[in-house]
Amino acid sequence: MRPKTPTTGTLTVVVRRRRIRYRRSVATDRVAMHRALEASFESLYANFDGASFERRDDLYLALYPRFPIPQCNGAWIVEDSQAAVDALPGAIAEVEAAGAVAWIQTRTGHDRTRQAALELGLTHAERVPGMAMRPGELVEPNSDLEIQLASVHDADETNELLAVSFGAPKELFDAFNEALARIESASWYIGRAHGEIVTTAIGFTAEDSTGVFNVGTSPEHRGRGYGAAITSRVVRDGFAAGSELAFLQSSDVGHGVYRRLGFRDVEEYVLLARPD
Repeated sequence: MRPKTPTTGTLTVVVRRRRIRYRRSVATDRVAMHRALEASFESLYANFDGASFERRDDLYLALYPRFPIPQCNGAWIVEDSQAAVDALPGAIAEVEAAGAVAWIQTRTGHDRTRQAALELGLTHAERVPGMAMRPGELVEPNSDLEIQLASVHDADETNELLAVSFGAPKELFDAFNEALARIESASWYIGRAHGEIVTTAIGFTAEDSTGVFNVGTSPEHRGRGYGAAITSRVVRDGFAAGSELAFLQSSDVGHGVYRRLGFRDVEEYVLLARPD
């Protein structure tokens, strides 16, 4: 006998089960991604002179005034609790007393601490998608980019590229990548086209996950798939080394690129700072 055609009720059950599995997958990846992100910053800050990344009640306090960029100075909310709310004023005061611009990093569901941040005057908001993928999900781009690990001889040219790409002082990246070289779980990649370094990225492995950081392409070489190619290489190497998850925090510009590579949105970070 021929199998019966599934009824509407059966199809509804199947769809619901798939949705439940998808939500569970996103929730699992969300937790794994953020745990690895915290571990990455703990390792990075341990190698920076004068930096600290410390747990304070239900938040982390990141402090490194030498890096005047979002997330590097301020509070990372761990739990959306009254303890985190109570710790916020002191954390912000400590960062600002050190001469840095204070940021608060919140995640999905952190409504209480976001409201507390607004009441403290941190009303400027930036949304940063948290994206992840599992082995087998990477969509390899076509590219003839020559990708390799950076050497000490590449540092000056690559840091100049990063300074132009991110609109920040070159000295910032000189210090960052000098410290990065001391971390065994970090890999600094460069991509060359016609002998010129045109793009760069960092891979950082923690908690069985590989994070992609500092993807930068020189302005005159954008739109050619170089950022996608070097990101793909970081992810591929991470999976080959045994990572079970690849993750990144995306800019608006890069979001579509990462989606085409197979990354999925699993988290939404909201960064809050003072308007000025």
